This record gives sequence, structure tokens and C-alpha cells, in this order.
Amino acid sequence: MRKSAGVHVRVGFCIKAVIVLFGCLGLLYVSSSVGSAPKQGQPPREQFSALARMPAVGGTVMVGAGATANLEIYLDRYSTDAEVDLMAAKFAKGRHKALRTALEKATQKGKIAMSGRNDYYELKLVRSIATENGRRIFAVGERAIRFLDGYYPGRSHLEEFGILQLDLKTRDGIEQGSGTIIHKARIKSLSGNSIVLEEYGIQPVRLTGVRKR
Repeated sequence: MRKSAGVHVRVGFCIKAVIVLFGCLGLLYVSSSVGSAPKQGQPPREQFSALARMPAVGGTVMVGAGATANLEIYLDRYSTDAEVDLMAAKFAKGRHKALRTALEKATQKGKIAMSGRNDYYELKLVRSIATENGRRIFAVGERAIRFLDGYYPGRSHLEEFGILQLDLKTRDGIEQGSGTIIHKARIKSLSGNSIVLEEYGIQPVRLTGVRKR
């Protein structure tokens, strides 16, 4: 009887050990699963190519009016509702100066690069809005777009910002469309779904052949 009891004790101990072992393995599996889960709200980088048609107005004598250039547009993430609501509130209260300060503090969301140039333009506010046939992307940087300075006469001012807009549709499974870039613009109103610019005679850079890569 003692020997039998001893066997039962060992069996009971083994069962408990197996339960504990599987419990530990389960915790390790849950921990590893949580640790390897992808971050939510952070889509992979989007890259667009486009042909930029420079304005017909003459800039410096070294730049030909109506020239073309290849651009690459990189979007790493979009501004959240909370981020854009905060910027819109700051703009409504303190206008351009307050918005500039908010953009300077914001993280980079994307950039515009011109082929053959080392510099690029940082985008600090980026939104994607669904339209009837696709989507519209608009983006704002904290100052005028410097790599376009040669195409525009005059100096930029502190109340002016660089603006990007893309209008996209999906064709043959690929997003493509057209857009504009404004070298320096004054903003009239800003919200989470739209941006309205003041009209003061600045010709935009026209983007054709916009295509997601």
C-alpha cells in the first residue's frame, strides 16, 4: 500500500509539473505574440512618382519657364484626427504664426524629393480623404518649398507654407492621377477634411502622371 501511495504521489507530482510547464509555455507564447504584433495605425510607406510641370512665369535667369522635372513623394504616415484638430484650433486662434509653431513641433509625416537634387521638402501635416471615385491627399509643410525657389520671383514670407495636393483613382489595380504643388501659399481655413488657400496669383506646379509605386 505504501508503495502504491508513493506511485500516486509521483504521478500527481508529474501531472502538476506538466500543467505548470504548459502554463509557462502558454505565457511565453502570448508574450511573444504581443511583442511581434504590428503597430496599429502605421501603414507601410507609400511612394508616388510624378512629372512636375513648372510654372510658366519666369524665375531666375538660370531657370527656364515651363520646364519639367521628375518628383518622388514619400508618405510615411497620416496625421491623426487629434493632431489635425489641434493644428486647426491653433490656426483659428493664432493664425499663421501659431500654425507654423505647431508644424515645427510636429514629426515628419512624409517628404517631396526632386530627381537630381539632394535636398527634400518635409511634410508635417498629411491627410487622406475619400472621394466619390478615389481619394484626395493634402499635405502641408512649415515653410515655402526651397527647392522651387528658382522658379518663382520674390522672397517667401513667414505666413506662407508649402502645399501638396493629389487626386487619385485606382486604375488596373494601381492608384494614379494628378495633383499640384504650391511653392508658398497663405492658408484661409484648415480642418480635418479640407484646406482652403487665399488667392493671390501664385501659379502652382502641375503634377501629371502621378502613380503609386
